[in-house]
Amino acid sequence: MAGRTSRRVMWATLLIVVLGLLLLPPFINVNRYRKRVADSIGRALGREVSVSNIELKLLPRPRLALSNFVIADDPSYGAEPMLHAVTVTAYIRLTSLWRGRLEIGTLDLDSPSLNLVRRSDGHWNLEELVERTTQVPSAPTTKPRPEARPRFPYVEASSGRINFKLGQVKKAFAFSDADFVLWLESESQWGVRLEARPMRTDVGISDTGTLKLDGRFQRGTSLRTTPVNLKLTWTGGPLGQITTLIYGHDLGWRGAVSSNATLTGTPAALGITLDAQVDDFRRYDIALGEALRMRVRCTGTYSSPDDALNDMQCESPVGPGILRVRGKAQGWLGQAYDLGISAEQLPAERLVALARHAKKDLPTDLTATGDVEAVFSVRKLLGGMPVWSGGGRSEQLALRADILKQDLEIGEVQFVVPSASSAAKSKRSARTGTLSSSLGSGERMGSKAQSAASVGLRLIVKPFPLSLGAASPATASAVFNPEHYSINLSGEAELARLLNVGKALGVGTPGLGLAGSAEMNLEIAGTWVGFAPPVPSGKIQLRNVTAELQGVSEPLRIASATAALASQAVNVTSFTAALAQGPEISGSASFPVHCTVPETCIVHFDAHTDDVSLSRLNRLANPSFRAQPWYRLLAPWQRREDALLRLRASGHFTAARLELGSAVANNVSGNADLDAGKLRVSDLRADFLEGHHTGTWTADFRVSPPRFAGSGNLTRVSMAQLAALMHDNWASGTIDAKYSLAIAGLTPAALRDSANGSADFAWSGGSLRHVTLDSRGAPMSFSDFTGIVSLQNGTLHLADCKLQSAGSSYAVKGTASFDRNLDLRFEHLGGRTYAVSGPLDKPRVETVPSPPSAEAALR
Repeated sequence: MAGRTSRRVMWATLLIVVLGLLLLPPFINVNRYRKRVADSIGRALGREVSVSNIELKLLPRPRLALSNFVIADDPSYGAEPMLHAVTVTAYIRLTSLWRGRLEIGTLDLDSPSLNLVRRSDGHWNLEELVERTTQVPSAPTTKPRPEARPRFPYVEASSGRINFKLGQVKKAFAFSDADFVLWLESESQWGVRLEARPMRTDVGISDTGTLKLDGRFQRGTSLRTTPVNLKLTWTGGPLGQITTLIYGHDLGWRGAVSSNATLTGTPAALGITLDAQVDDFRRYDIALGEALRMRVRCTGTYSSPDDALNDMQCESPVGPGILRVRGKAQGWLGQAYDLGISAEQLPAERLVALARHAKKDLPTDLTATGDVEAVFSVRKLLGGMPVWSGGGRSEQLALRADILKQDLEIGEVQFVVPSASSAAKSKRSARTGTLSSSLGSGERMGSKAQSAASVGLRLIVKPFPLSLGAASPATASAVFNPEHYSINLSGEAELARLLNVGKALGVGTPGLGLAGSAEMNLEIAGTWVGFAPPVPSGKIQLRNVTAELQGVSEPLRIASATAALASQAVNVTSFTAALAQGPEISGSASFPVHCTVPETCIVHFDAHTDDVSLSRLNRLANPSFRAQPWYRLLAPWQRREDALLRLRASGHFTAARLELGSAVANNVSGNADLDAGKLRVSDLRADFLEGHHTGTWTADFRVSPPRFAGSGNLTRVSMAQLAALMHDNWASGTIDAKYSLAIAGLTPAALRDSANGSADFAWSGGSLRHVTLDSRGAPMSFSDFTGIVSLQNGTLHLADCKLQSAGSSYAVKGTASFDRNLDLRFEHLGGRTYAVSGPLDKPRVETVPSPPSAEAALR
C-alpha cells in the first residue's frame, strides 16, 4: 500500500514539473533583465551590446533566446556594428542551476553578419576582442566538473556572412555560408574552426569552392604575441570562378584549384607554408585529351608590425626543372618588394605543353626539345615603379609537329632585360623614399646594377638565325612586356616552309598552297589579354612562286607579287601570274590572314587578263573536269573540292578578249560578287559583234544544274557578224535590244534547251537575204524592224513586230526555231500577206489571200 502511494506521489510530482515547464515560461518575464544581460556581455567584450528581446524556453533544453543581438564596433573602425545576429540562443548548463549560478554551455548564432575592419594603421577590429576574450578567467569548455570560474561556452555560428572593410570602404569580397566554432580547449589554448564560401557582392559567382580553417591559438597579452597554429584548405574551386572572384571578371582560364596553407608562430613572426595546385589547366575554348597540372609550394615569414613578408621562397616543378621565386615584400598589395626569379633547366617540351593549353590553333602534336634557363630580379620601392634586370637562354631548342614535316631547329636563343633609358634613370634617381625602411639591405644594390636594369618589365630576345628553307637563314627577334608581344622575322624564306611554321605557331595563314622563295620583313604582334589572335604585319616580296588555289584544277605561277600584311589582311598590291595552260592574270587582291576555311574568307580583287575563253574558265572551276587533279602543296585535309561553293569574293575584272564559243567579246569589264555559290556580275560591259553590251548576270551554283539569269542592253550589234557565226549570210544591218534571259546547265546543249527569255529589239538598215517578197527576186531589205521577241523551248516567238520596207509596212509574227526552221507571216498593211516557212537558208515564200473581213476593213 505504501509502495502504491509512493509511486502516485512520484507521478504527480513529475506531472507538476512537466506542466510547470509547459505553462510557467510564458509567465516568467526575463525580458526585464535584457539591459542587464546586454551590459554584462558588453563589459566582457569591451564593446557596446544591445538586445531587443529575451525569452526563456525550458524544452527540450533550458535556453535563452536573444533577438536582434548587436555588438557595436569601436568608432575608430566605423559606424557599422561588428556583429549582428537576428537570433542568438544561449543553452544553459543544467548543473549550474543547482548551484544557483547561470552558466552558458553553448552559444548558437543563427545567420550572423560579421564585419572585419582594418584601419589605416594596420590594426583589425577583431584584435581587442580576441585579446579581451583570451584574458578573461575562464575554465575550459569541455571541463566536466564546475568550479568557481565559469566554463567558456561552446560558441558556434551557422549560415553566417563575413564582410571585409579597409578603412571606411567595404570591399566586394566576403564569405558566405560561413559556419564558425570557437571553444576553450585547455587552460591556455583555444580551438577554432571555420568553413565558408568566398564570394563577391558586385558580380554573380556561382561557386568558388570551400575555404576551411582549423586551428589552435593560445592566450597572450596581445594578438600579435599570441601563438597560433592554423591550417587552411581551399578545395573545389573552378579557376574561372576564382579569377572572377579576384579580378571581377572571368579571365577565361579553366581548371580545378586546390590549396592548403599552414600558419605557425605569432602574428608578429608568422611562418607560412602554402601548397597550391591547378589540375587540367587550359583556356576556356581549348579541349585537349591531355591534362596539365601546375603546382607551387611557397614558404615565408610574415611580420605584422612591418606588414612585410620575409624569407619568401616559392618553387614550382616543371618536369625535371624548377622555377623559383625568392625575396621579400611589404604591404598587402605589394607596395614594395625585392624578388629574385630563376628558371633552372626548364624543359622546352613542358613550356610548349603550357602553350598548347593557353594558345588556340596550335597543333595538338606540337612539342619541343631543349632546355631554358634564366635569372631575373625585380625591385620596387615604396611609391616607385618595378625595376627589372637579368636574362637567360635556351639550348638546343627545336620544335616538332607533323605540320612542320621536319623539325624547326632553333638552337641557342638569348634573352635579356635591356638597360633603362637615361630619362628613366634620372627620374628614378630623383625619387624620394627608399626601400631601406621596408626591405632592409635591398637598398644597398649598387649603382652598376641599377644601370643594367629596366623600369618596368621589357624582355628582348636577341636576334638569332632561323632556317626557313631558303639558301640563307632568316633572322628572328622578339620583344615582350606585360601587355604586348612582338616577334620580328626578316630575310629569305621558302614559302611552303614559312606557312607551315606559321601554322605550327598558331599564326593564321591563307588557305593557299604556296611554293617558292620570298623576301620578307614581318612583325607578329599581339596582346596577352582577351585571347586576341596574333596580328602579322609587314611585307613579303614573291618571285617565281607556285600557288595551289582551292577549287582550281591547275597551279597558278606567280612571276612576281608584293604582299603587305596589315589589320589581319593580306594586301597584294600588284601581281603578275599565269595558270599552267593560261590565261595570264595581273592585278591586285586582298584576303584575310586567317583564311583556312572558305566561309571566313572574303577576297577582294582587281584582276586583268589579255585573253581568256569561257570554256577555259569552265575547265578550271568545273569539278567534272578534275578527273586527275594536281595536288602537291595543300595537305589532303586542307583540300576542299567545294571551295568555290563556299568562297566569298568581291571585285572588278577586265579582259581584253573573251572567247564565247565561236564568238568573241572585247574590252570586257564588270564587278563580280561571289557569295557561297551565288555569283552576281554587275555593270558587265563588252564590245560584242561590232556593237556594245551592258547588263547584269547572276549564277546560282548551289543547285543542280546551275542556273544563270541576265538582263541588259545591246547596241549597234552587227547582224552580218551574227550571221557569219551561223555560217550563213542570211542577214545584215545593226540591232539594238533590251533583253532578259534565263538558262540552266553546264553544256551547250543544256544551255540551249533551257533558254527562256524575251527582248525588245530595233533592227535598222537591214536585210533578210534569203527572203524575196516581190517578183524581181531581190532580197528583202528594210529600214526598221521593231518589236518583241520571246524565247521558249528552243523557239523564238515574234509578236507585235513592225517592219518598214521601201515605203511599205508589214506586221510580222510567227516563230523561228534554233534548228533554223521558219514559220513567219508578213502582213502588208493594205496589201498582200506572205507566209515564209521552211529552212532559214532556203525559205518558201507564199502569198496568202486576205480574208474578206480583212479586205473590207482595209477599204
